[in-house]
Amino acid sequence: MIAKFQNFWTQENIQTKLDDIRLKLSSSMSIRIYTDGSLIKKDNNNSHITTMGCGWCAFDENDTEFNFSGKVENFTLSTRAELMAILTAVYATPKRSRLCIFTDSQAAIDAIANAATNPRKAHRKLKNWTIVKAIEEIANVQNLTLRLEKVKAHSGVIHNETADKLAREGCLKPVCSPDLQSLTSVNAVSCWNTETIEEPLRHFTKKLGKAKHSIKWRLLNRNISTISAFKSKQIQWESSWRTTMLSYVDRNVTDNKETRQRAFNVKLFNNELPTLEKLKDRFPKIYENDSCIRCNLEKENQVHVLTCPKNLIDIHSCRNKLINLLVSKTTTVACGDTCKNMCKTLEALNELHIPRDVSTRDADHLSFIDVMLGLIPITVYDIVLQKVVTHELADQIIDDVFVQFKLFLHTHIWKDRCTAVKKWETENGISNNKWKKKIRNETRDTIVTSQINNTDDNSVFNNNTQGVTNIINKNNHNYNRSKISFLFSLNRFIYNHIIKDSCNWTWLYKIGCSAGP
Repeated sequence: MIAKFQNFWTQENIQTKLDDIRLKLSSSMSIRIYTDGSLIKKDNNNSHITTMGCGWCAFDENDTEFNFSGKVENFTLSTRAELMAILTAVYATPKRSRLCIFTDSQAAIDAIANAATNPRKAHRKLKNWTIVKAIEEIANVQNLTLRLEKVKAHSGVIHNETADKLAREGCLKPVCSPDLQSLTSVNAVSCWNTETIEEPLRHFTKKLGKAKHSIKWRLLNRNISTISAFKSKQIQWESSWRTTMLSYVDRNVTDNKETRQRAFNVKLFNNELPTLEKLKDRFPKIYENDSCIRCNLEKENQVHVLTCPKNLIDIHSCRNKLINLLVSKTTTVACGDTCKNMCKTLEALNELHIPRDVSTRDADHLSFIDVMLGLIPITVYDIVLQKVVTHELADQIIDDVFVQFKLFLHTHIWKDRCTAVKKWETENGISNNKWKKKIRNETRDTIVTSQINNTDDNSVFNNNTQGVTNIINKNNHNYNRSKISFLFSLNRFIYNHIIKDSCNWTWLYKIGCSAGP
């Protein structure tokens, strides 16, 4: 091995092991190596743990066997583990040898072939680009005659089964971490937080943008108590966003029906439906009670609206409706025999079970309550994907099913609830729109005045608070009609009595935040 690759592996024991195997194979001109990669997912303490390993068994001309296994980290993909197994095998092969590598990964074979055929295009398209270039460069430096052959996985090929076992054992071994900076064929290595980006930058930046918005939404106070980090990994986020905003959101032409449906989806997803709990909190003078007006058993929050025993369609019927939609849509695309037991499989899913206490949501595990609110489980998506094979068809089926399901909830539960609430408002004399506007304005003005009176004890601020309050009270009697003039007078007062007198921007900020309409 030439000098620049003598310390190619950051782990000393990996470097020593591969050097030792190369030394023992140095007397052979023809070498056969069976490689394999492993990706194992485990659930441990409410968290997903995914580990990768690589392994291979090599045979010289005398059929002497040499084994290797190691762990693979970062960018968890089965193809990455397969490519790392090939890289370590190429590195352990002596100079000017004829190397035949047997692998069950067609993706790994295609990646290496595409990189050799069209390097520029492959650089923009391929994942694990640096590992592929390392295989190519080391094979050229060592003057190897490299041939890759495909073997069928788990088909009884003894040496391939041995490689599979070694790859699984590699998940517990030291990490195979190559020094990719030493490659001369790679001019620059893209990194993110000191980790190498092993996929096209265009794809990576798209994922980063989507993840940024998803994380920001999940960390809102309203969601922290109901969606943990573990639960977040059980959700198919892309499908959830699409079915919430509707797949035709970018269409040039829309109508009132679509707009109303999208508004319902977004409010349902973000816990913003105008339930009695929300209305009482916002307008306590109008809505003195937040109990469900239909069953009078519980507070009417968003979950209760969907699970109220007085609904015309109960929660079990909603679950059956969703399962039937999934099965029927999948059956129209896939073969009927493949969907034979799909209904039973969906019914057995933990992510679609109905909890005993439907009024609460488990922060760590998905239930059918979360699905009704708009969160699509990965397990449901995977079951559909298994039946139809391609992601395009799976996306189409999932989108169609959940759009129809939310329309079903909107039509048969939410509209029925709104009709009952309107009737209740009429019976209790709170359906007059002019009276409701008056009470709402009084509520707003009371809050504004009380906030201003209690904002700060600073001397300059206290001297001018009464003037601000007088301006607000002066405009209260005709708030809607004189809103613009009110803003002008308030701004003029602030400028003349506070900015000119004290030039204290802290006080201005406090008044602006408290007194703004």
